[in-house]
Amino acid sequence: MVHHLGWAVRSIDESRVHFERALGLAFRGEEGFPDLRVAFFGEGPATIELLEPLDESSDISAFLAKHGEGLHHLALKVDDVAAALDDANARGFRLLDTGPKPGARQTLIAFVDPRRADGVLIQFVQES
Repeated sequence: MVHHLGWAVRSIDESRVHFERALGLAFRGEEGFPDLRVAFFGEGPATIELLEPLDESSDISAFLAKHGEGLHHLALKVDDVAAALDDANARGFRLLDTGPKPGARQTLIAFVDPRRADGVLIQFVQES
């Protein structure tokens, strides 16, 4: 099941108007991490997370430099991130994380690369 779409932006403050007014998605809050600011929009089974880099050397900064603003990752809800990583490895995905790590909103997450030309990463999300 889709948990959320991660959307890379240069500025959450500048992008917020588009997601709230043009797309009609309600702002649900934000969290800060050492190199990343995350804002949450929408409700229901799948939401949007805007990802704003706070460090020029972060992965999101590199993504923006290469691709510009847009879809960064597709997050899938799983019961067990570690098991999802094992399964993804068996299916030929390249593991970007070797185990679960803390994510936004008290979740556990991990990223895998589907080795596809479209460049959209897959994130596994386990809710507490």
